[in-house]
Amino acid sequence: MSLPPFVARDRELAVLDGHLARALTGQGRVVFVAGEAGSGKTALLAEFARRAMAAQPGLVVAGGRCSAHTGIGDPYLPFREIMRLLSGILKPGGLPAP
Repeated sequence: MSLPPFVARDRELAVLDGHLARALTGQGRVVFVAGEAGSGKTALLAEFARRAMAAQPGLVVAGGRCSAHTGIGDPYLPFREIMRLLSGILKPGGLPAP
């Protein structure tokens, strides 16, 4: 299955690449990507992760989701999801690890 074309986000990808380059030198940080619903945040991050993992084969990418429907709830949900993925409690896709 081929991916849809990814266009017009070179500047945003370059910013994320800069953060990754600093993280690879030990200067890691948390980066938030924010915007209106439907503005392409998920597609941007998926493309960045795809490119980053292709360039750095040992790279581990983990992400968490906010409640896009209500805008309220657990403010730590994305961080909790990431920690559960990295600790092996969840497997990608949100299913419990065997």
